[in-house]
This record gives sequence, structure tokens and C-alpha cells, in this order.
Amino acid sequence: MRRSPKEVEESVGLLTRRGLVLGGVQLGFMGVLGLRMRQMQVEEAEQYRLLAEENRINMRLIAPSRGIIYDRHGIPVAENVQNYRIVIVREDAGDVEATIEKLRRIMPLDETELDRALKEMYRRSPFVPVTLADRLTWEDLAEVAINAPVLPGITPEVGLSRAYPLREDFAHIVGYVGPVSDYDLSNIEDPNPLLQIPRFQIGKIGVETKLEADLRGKAGSKRIEINAAGRVMRE
Repeated sequence: MRRSPKEVEESVGLLTRRGLVLGGVQLGFMGVLGLRMRQMQVEEAEQYRLLAEENRINMRLIAPSRGIIYDRHGIPVAENVQNYRIVIVREDAGDVEATIEKLRRIMPLDETELDRALKEMYRRSPFVPVTLADRLTWEDLAEVAINAPVLPGITPEVGLSRAYPLREDFAHIVGYVGPVSDYDLSNIEDPNPLLQIPRFQIGKIGVETKLEADLRGKAGSKRIEINAAGRVMRE
């Protein structure tokens, strides 16, 4: 049925009004969205930048060298000496057992220390390096470095360890150091963050423990970049 010109005109007017309303709604929505984007990009940019920075930048403690103990003649009775060691990062090692078996063919491993290292490794984050063996000879360290392509996740390192030149004469006075244990942490009211560093050592008896606060020193720090999983991407 043919519509009259008046009906056609009314239909066109209705469609036009609907179009204007929809257009106005769309324009208003785009305006609100634009204002919010401007607020986020300009006014709140610094806030979001800081949040992103906190998510990917972290601070890692660097253990200080332990203080040297001298006798009254200025002769060291407790000092630090160079220590060759190897560490493993579980995430990079892939098949840990297979990698350690390859390492066994290159150098002897103390089974007690190895068992301790494996327990510590599975207790910590897969990205944290764990010491497999220390006080190695230069020859052992060189062998590990040469065979690095077949030892994924294993890295040779040079650090410091405690030595007592006059052990026989002063052992009962000077004492010794050892890794921080759960027992040590439970007996300290306000543990220093340094004590959470893997294998960090403190005085156990004698002068080493009496002067612990002075001998321990203060930690350094470095900024590291990590991804969402906690892997170190850049130092």
C-alpha cells in the first residue's frame, strides 16, 4: 500500500531524530573515552610509570666482605681468601639430574654438599643461583668453564671465603663462621635482610660471633630488571 507524502515525511523525520540521538550518544561516549585517555596518558602518566617501574625493577643486595681480625701485633688471625665455586640456576639447567651427572664426570663432588645444595635449590625460586661446590682448585674451575656448553645453568664464580692462618693457636678464641640457619633466624628479633642472602655466613662462636655486627659490614645493592616470572633480564 502506497504511503502518502505526509507519512513519508514523518518517517524520514523520525529516522533523522533517531540518527541524531544515536550520533549524540556516540559522540558523548567518544568524548568521555577521550577525556579518560588524556587523563591516563597525561595527568596520571607518572603514576602508571612508577607502577610499571616497580613491577620490573628490583634491588638485589650485594654481600659485603667480612672484616679481618688481627692480633695485638697486627697479624691477621681471621681473613678472607679467594674462593672458586660453581653455582647452578635451576630454571636454566633444564634436566638438573642429567646436568649434575655430566658435572660428576668432569670433577668430583662432595655428596653431602650436593644433597644440601639440591634441597636448597628446590626450596628457593628457580631463578636464584645456588652453590653446588666451593673451595675448588683453579684447575677444577677451568674444567667447568671449558665444558660450559654441555653444562646448562652451571656457572663458575670467584668469591671470598673465611680463612684462619693461625687456626691451631687461636681457634678456641677466634671461633668460626657458618651459613645462616633457620635456628639463627628464629633467635634474632629483627633479622638483617643480609641474612636472607643464600649461603650468607655469620659468626658461630668466639670473637667471630661476639663482634658479628662490626665484622659483617653493610650490604651494597644493585638494580636489576626482572620479568613477570621473576627472571633477571638485565643488571
